[in-house]
Amino acid sequence: MKIYKLMQAGIHASLYCISLFLLALPHQHLGAQTVHSNIISIQDIQNLPAPVQRFLNYSGVIGTPMISQAIVTQTGRFKIAPDKSWVPFTAEQIYNIDQASFEWKVRMKMAPLMIVKGEDRLEDGRGSMKIKLFGIIPLVNARGPEIDQGAMTRYLSEAIWFPQAFVDEQITWESIDSLSAKAIFTIAEKSVEGIFHFDQEGKVTLFECERYATEGKDMVLRHWRTPIDEYGERSGLLLSTRGRAIWDMGDSDYCYVDVEIMEVSYK
Repeated sequence: MKIYKLMQAGIHASLYCISLFLLALPHQHLGAQTVHSNIISIQDIQNLPAPVQRFLNYSGVIGTPMISQAIVTQTGRFKIAPDKSWVPFTAEQIYNIDQASFEWKVRMKMAPLMIVKGEDRLEDGRGSMKIKLFGIIPLVNARGPEIDQGAMTRYLSEAIWFPQAFVDEQITWESIDSLSAKAIFTIAEKSVEGIFHFDQEGKVTLFECERYATEGKDMVLRHWRTPIDEYGERSGLLLSTRGRAIWDMGDSDYCYVDVEIMEVSYK
């Protein structure tokens, strides 16, 4: 029983970490953008901060239809603690852009004979997380304000895989400088925010924000960042295809997720 409880606690912590993945010039508030037709045009992005415009041009989204859904297939690895070994996972995530919601289903091989399946959701600004051993035995059924914040931050940071959402009215922007901009995501009277960093070409290189990490039985607000390591073509666009998630632990960095995007499709 003691071993089972320790195993349950370790699985809970590790899937919570990956689910949180898996947020010089005076700030100028630029507001939300409204797409006036089914095709995203230069006019739809002209009031966005300059680096955001560069990213949307670089990605190739200009001249393409607005979407209602994105489906992203992922593979990767994660660590349940800084001194632990990497554990492989595969996942599929479905984003509904009109509702700003998602459903993420993951399968993890924790040990040769131990498979854990998880489900993470965002709906109407509320997050939820369920974890089951072998997809049958319930281990976690989590809800609450910190889960809401984590799920909303996931949607915002992961919008780089469906950049059409950058012109959606639920995301507003504030200019910072030529290489960064603040994004504010609001739904159901709740908001989260983070800073996107860009290079001169237009690629997003990093997302960072403050978000809740689970530490034992506590939820602690910490600095969180997701550096982008690779770009490639997915569904006709140039998108991030590999990245990491890192917690700032104060005296050290804890990189706990390394994810690769295998496929992206739009509807």
